[in-house]
Amino acid sequence: MRKITSSGNTRALLIKFAVKIALSSAFSILILSTVCSFIVLKLDIDLSVLEYIGTGICIISSFFISFVSTSDFKNNFLVLSLISVMPILIYTVVNFCINKTGTVFIIIKLAGILLCALAVSLMRSSKKSR
Repeated sequence: MRKITSSGNTRALLIKFAVKIALSSAFSILILSTVCSFIVLKLDIDLSVLEYIGTGICIISSFFISFVSTSDFKNNFLVLSLISVMPILIYTVVNFCINKTGTVFIIIKLAGILLCALAVSLMRSSKKSR
């Protein structure tokens, strides 16, 4: 676990952090969406449930993204977790603006994403203190 310093490795560390965020975001949403769509197809679930499934996918993905992207760092877990979930927050807000889904779902998604980032930062900082 490395600490961010003002040395020459900072740029490489931040690029690696950005790549981890991008890859974990893409793969987690892709894999969870594929699994959930397979389950919906095989169980012939009503399509009115998709809003709930989408909310669950966003929340679980944000937990995974925060966990994976902050694995190489020693400190500042809250800031790094919040930065790592920014792409999924932007994705959620843009999706809301385009599709005009219910306001309750956007509030639940945003709160769930931020709470998952907070939970991961608390988990990481509690491991550090041991």
